[in-house]
Amino acid sequence: MIENYNIDDMTFETLVKSFFKGYLPDLKGEYCKAMTWEMQEKFLKQTIHSSLFKKYPGSPKFSRLFFKKLIEYLEPEQEVHDDVYEFLCSIMENNEDSFSYRHYLIDNSLDNIVTIRETKNMVLNGTTGLRTWEAAFMLSDWALCNKKIFLNKSVLELGSGVGFTGITIAKHCDVKSLLMSDFHADVLQTINNNILINFPESRSEHNNELTIYKNKQKDIGVIKLDWNDTETLQNLRPDIILGADIVYDPSIIQPLISVFDYFHSRNKYVDIYIASVIRNADTFNRFLKILEISNFKHTELTFTGNVNIEWDENLLWCLLRINKE
Repeated sequence: MIENYNIDDMTFETLVKSFFKGYLPDLKGEYCKAMTWEMQEKFLKQTIHSSLFKKYPGSPKFSRLFFKKLIEYLEPEQEVHDDVYEFLCSIMENNEDSFSYRHYLIDNSLDNIVTIRETKNMVLNGTTGLRTWEAAFMLSDWALCNKKIFLNKSVLELGSGVGFTGITIAKHCDVKSLLMSDFHADVLQTINNNILINFPESRSEHNNELTIYKNKQKDIGVIKLDWNDTETLQNLRPDIILGADIVYDPSIIQPLISVFDYFHSRNKYVDIYIASVIRNADTFNRFLKILEISNFKHTELTFTGNVNIEWDENLLWCLLRINKE
């Protein structure tokens, strides 16, 4: 109930979170009246004037929409802070929006943010791996609800994309090591950049296609993997394999399952967790069929979503645990 809270604090926190989450502001009624000059200044210090946003600015397109809407709400009720107008003017001509930084709130907390450089484009530079897809949020949310599964485990993520899932798990689960992988050069470079953003104190070590970042008691790595060439797997022996949105095309199903087979041959106890948004039922069902033919069993996992990370539960999604007897 609103009467149980300080309306100014509610307005401030809601507005700041909306900005970082990428939602347009809603300042109708009492909320708008609470946005005094002082509250606007407090908002600006926590957003566009924060060290995080200055170093890793968000999408100019979204920022324009947000601040235009903010001014639309404020002008009839308040004297609008000079810095609101100044910031909007500063980004009006900025059309560089192929890549920008997204700031994801974990546990809906402004003190717990994962920052990712990514694009909103579905395909860029010949790959779909340069944005965070919904299955990555789902898998990350599930992992944070099941931290004990990852305790002191060596984790390999397949098709890591921009690295949101791997970085989130590395930050919040007590893994022994976590290795993110992909094949596209631009994607691999983006993962490396995003690790450095979120683990700025890490020390890096390079060995051919493998980069390891030493971070406190755990190692976070990036490696180039070709599912069609097991020699690129470099004798890895993970305890857990993860993948979000990696069942997307019939042509990759057999290579993917061959990768599962390879790692099972090295560790018969390996567990595989795959999160998918099912866009093509035929492709997904074919994947399940070939799993069965290859003597893998799968279990569909359920959980109450949107616990630690927001994602769209209304999509047709599936989370599987895959292993062999």
